[in-house]
Amino acid sequence: MRLRRPARRRAGPPALAAAPRPARLPGDFLDELGYELEASEQQARLQAERLATLAELHRVAIAAARRLGRPVTVLDIIESADDEPERDRLTALVNRLRA
Repeated sequence: MRLRRPARRRAGPPALAAAPRPARLPGDFLDELGYELEASEQQARLQAERLATLAELHRVAIAAARRLGRPVTVLDIIESADDEPERDRLTALVNRLRA
């Protein structure tokens, strides 16, 4: 009985390997802080605008409620304006608050 050597595997065509990509390193903490700072500043600006809108409408609503002697509606507040530009401004404030 003759012993046979195990046959060698033939190498097939070279596999098309994707070009190695550089390892992705974690982002710089400074970049992360900058992003978070920017997002927080944007939120603070939006909150400041909302606060100013609420304060202005509150002031107008108090004055209208005193003048009318009853609880007021949004329409009462808008109609309390002395002129058309003020009515437009109050309408815009209400719309901004409800948006």
